[in-house]
Amino acid sequence: MNSPILVTGTSKRVGLQLATTLAEAGNTVICVSRSGNLETPHPNMVPFQADLELQSDREALIAYIKANFDSLRAVIHNASLWLDDGLENLNTMFKLHVEAPYHLNLELGAHLQRLDRSDIIHICDETSSRGSKSHIGYAATKSALQNMVLSFAEKYAPTIRVNAILPGLLILKENSTPEYSQRTLKKALLEFEPGAQPLIDAVMFLLNTDYSTGTSVVINGGRHIKKGIVND
Repeated sequence: MNSPILVTGTSKRVGLQLATTLAEAGNTVICVSRSGNLETPHPNMVPFQADLELQSDREALIAYIKANFDSLRAVIHNASLWLDDGLENLNTMFKLHVEAPYHLNLELGAHLQRLDRSDIIHICDETSSRGSKSHIGYAATKSALQNMVLSFAEKYAPTIRVNAILPGLLILKENSTPEYSQRTLKKALLEFEPGAQPLIDAVMFLLNTDYSTGTSVVINGGRHIKKGIVND
């Protein structure tokens, strides 16, 4: 059977577009989301409902994969929450951004290793390497997610390549005001809304390149070197 790609956070926006692109390329894609629903899913997309903050839901997902598939081509950790600072929100983001990928990587490692080549990709954030004074908890948990790339890359080499993608702005928030949109776009050297394609391109690169593991691909339009703009 076609070894599937597991993608988390596929209910909308970038995650849905990524999963759809992978399915259209001929891959079976296990699409994990809280709702389990997909808009007009491709025949190669297999919806699975799970709240990845919950250990019980993760264990159900792991059991489903082990019972139905002999191996995995890739695991892409895309599920994410961008919450305001606060202890409760920090705990929520830690469970989703750190505990869930850690748990899945450990439990599904043997399935990934059954192929000559497989991948784990952590979708982090450009703030994970520089911090954010307005979203400290978000940046910190994404930083932990990025750091885990190094450890899992060493643990699973050479069979499993483990890498990170650090996106900046891809798609503006729904109902963004013109003032907010203009201010946000000006934080990058490339002042436009790129959509999901840069992240999809980065995923495709990592799935096909032979000599990258333990690395981070930054796709933020040069935001990290824009002078005279506060990036927080």
